[in-house]
Amino acid sequence: GWWQGASYSLNGTTRTGMAAGMFRLKATDSKGKITDFLAFCLEPLEWLTLPKTHTVGSPLSASVLDRLGALMSNAFSQVTGSASAAAFQMAAWEIANESSSSLDLSNGAFKMTSAQVSTQGLAQGWLNNIASGSWTSNGRVTILSAPGTQDLLTNIAPVPVPAAGIMLLGGLAGLGALRRRRRAA
Repeated sequence: GWWQGASYSLNGTTRTGMAAGMFRLKATDSKGKITDFLAFCLEPLEWLTLPKTHTVGSPLSASVLDRLGALMSNAFSQVTGSASAAAFQMAAWEIANESSSSLDLSNGAFKMTSAQVSTQGLAQGWLNNIASGSWTSNGRVTILSAPGTQDLLTNIAPVPVPAAGIMLLGGLAGLGALRRRRRAA
C-alpha cells in the first residue's frame, strides 16, 4: 500500500480524505500466466467498480497522452514509496483533468486542497519539468478504460480484453482492504 491521504477538488466537486497512490494489480493472460503490474487512476471523482471489461485506449487528447507519457517515462522509476507514489498520482490527476494548458496543483480545474507539503512539492516539480519540456515521453504508456469505473494508467503492455476483469479483481481486493483499514482507524 503505497499511498497517502489527500484532498482535492475538480471543477468545484471536493473529495476529502482520499488515498493518492498506486494500485498493485494482477493480470491473467489467455494462457493463465499471472503478471503483477502497477497502475494509477486517472479520474479522481470516479470510484473503481468491478468487475468491468477494460479496453486499451483513451478519449484523452494527444497532448494529454504525451504529458502522461512524459510523466511515466521520467518519474515512474522514482516511485519508491508512499510519498513518491502519491506524488505520481497527484501529477497524473493534474495532467488528465486540467482543462487549461497550465500544470499547477493549486490552480485551475483540478486543485490539491490538502496533502503532505513535500509530496505535493515533488509532484509540482515533476509537472514543471513536463511543462518546460525538460521531460519528454518515450511513448511507453498504456491506458485501460471502461465506462462507469476508473481509467488506469500503467507502463506495461495490456493483457487481452477477456482477462481485464480478472486483472482488476486484485486491485479491488487491495482497495477494499485499504478502505476497511482507514474506516477502522
